[in-house]
Formats: sequence, structure tokens, C-alpha cells
Amino acid sequence: MRKRKKKITTAGPIFVSPDGGETVYQQLPDGNRVLVEQSQKAQDEELAYEEAEMVGTEAIELRRKYPTLKKAWDQYRVIWRLVNDNE
Repeated sequence: MRKRKKKITTAGPIFVSPDGGETVYQQLPDGNRVLVEQSQKAQDEELAYEEAEMVGTEAIELRRKYPTLKKAWDQYRVIWRLVNDNE
């Protein structure tokens, strides 16, 4: 009679992507995730989300309250238009 060897399987890492492959995380056993890779598109979308607070009525009020901020914003808009018009 032959003894059967137990098959030992080790689970490899589990990778998840909540946005269809643009951002890839390694799922840890404790439920946390570690960023493995993020495409430029995903990075740009994340930055756009973070910068969204820089526009809107609250941002305009803040620029009105702080003249230096308003001056910097106006300079940014001029440079933006120069670059954007030449594209």
C-alpha cells in the first residue's frame, strides 16, 4: 500500500484592481492593501480629484480673502491660457 503525500498548496499573493487594471493593489491577509502599480491615467485622475477643491465658490472666496493667493491664481490662469492656446 502506497502512502499518499499530502498536497501542500501555498496561496500566492492576491491582486485586486478596483478600476479595471489602472491601479493594482496586493490584498494582504489582514484586509489592508498595498499599492503595486498605478497608470499615469489613474495618477492624473487622483490628482484631479485632489485639486477639485481649488475651484468653485469657496475657492473664489478664499482667493478674495488672501490677495497673494488671488495674484498667484491670476498668474496661473494667464500661463494656462498661453499654453493651452498654443496646443
